[in-house]
Amino acid sequence: MAPPPSPSLLGRVAGAFNGPQTLGNSRMFWSLWLIAVIGFTLLPMFASRYEVLTASNFLISAILALSLSLIWGYCGILSLGQAAFFGIGGYAYGIVGINLIERMGDTNLALLAGVVAPALFAAAIGGLMFYSRLKGVYVAILMLVVSLLLGLFMRQTADPSYTIGGAYLGGMNGLGPATASDPNLPSLTLGLPGHAIEIDGRSQEFYWLILGIGIAVYLGLRWLVNSSFGYLLVACREDQQRTETFGYDVRLVQLGVFCLSAALAGLAGALYTAWGTYIHPDGFSVAPNILVVIWVAVGGRKDLTSVVVSTLALSWISIELAAWGEISLFALGVILVVAMLAAPEGVAATLGAWIARLAHGRRRRGETGAALSPELEAAR
Repeated sequence: MAPPPSPSLLGRVAGAFNGPQTLGNSRMFWSLWLIAVIGFTLLPMFASRYEVLTASNFLISAILALSLSLIWGYCGILSLGQAAFFGIGGYAYGIVGINLIERMGDTNLALLAGVVAPALFAAAIGGLMFYSRLKGVYVAILMLVVSLLLGLFMRQTADPSYTIGGAYLGGMNGLGPATASDPNLPSLTLGLPGHAIEIDGRSQEFYWLILGIGIAVYLGLRWLVNSSFGYLLVACREDQQRTETFGYDVRLVQLGVFCLSAALAGLAGALYTAWGTYIHPDGFSVAPNILVVIWVAVGGRKDLTSVVVSTLALSWISIELAAWGEISLFALGVILVVAMLAAPEGVAATLGAWIARLAHGRRRRGETGAALSPELEAAR
């Protein structure tokens, strides 16, 4: 018997991101994915400035949704306070950026601060939650309360004494410099001190940066959830006690993925602040936290691609309904209820699984037909 042919280089690279924990592992999927990436890359060439700005915001929202999908869909921990990490990342970026601008002339460490600060906060509160065996709805409620408390505190910081270095917290007016005449936060800069490049949040370059970061986060999470650690996350989601009998420290696993999820949410918050040069305490309120849950639940919390598709689609619907006022959030709530009743596993995930089964069935029928054709020829 001849040995099976070795996979091509492209097959080996794609294989690192394929596995049973994600939908879309075929050549057709990756071909469509590549076409979509090319389309998003070329978007600034034929779209208006407003559309490019809006697309940047949508991609930032997708990164935030992926952070919740990781912890909820794969580890089974529903956090109703994901917007808290988003806000902490945004405030950390702004505070560090303002102080760096005054002292060094750039903000090249501000983005890193926006990732590290929420991760450290998650390590502190997550250690208390998971090592005290808190789980289920209690984690969700506690995180929502933490987010609301953070928002309540930030609303009380309008007094001029609430400054951190050169950054004025600002209360309901939002974060800003304490002395500079420009109330906006600094733009994102990347590179070494003295050789940093400033990237305006309203530029095409910023859009391409967000797109690249979003692709890296998506591929990184696909690799993670299909690795041995990803199987461990799913094991913790399905049966924590049985997982512990195999010698795994479930609490440590939960804490680790909780911190990683917070870091991704903080990254989204920092990018959002750089995009709009503004951060406000309303980001800690109930609506932003519930909105992330709607994005993830409608698409399918157990699949990363479904979450990205639903986030982009629902964000576009929200923009289209924004002129109608509060009906936008109400419409998304109706979509969530209908989607959960019709497709409990998520609309995009259900459609994706159905398409995969259909394609697999056709391939099986084609292979069966090809195998029987010599017998039919012999019978003739």
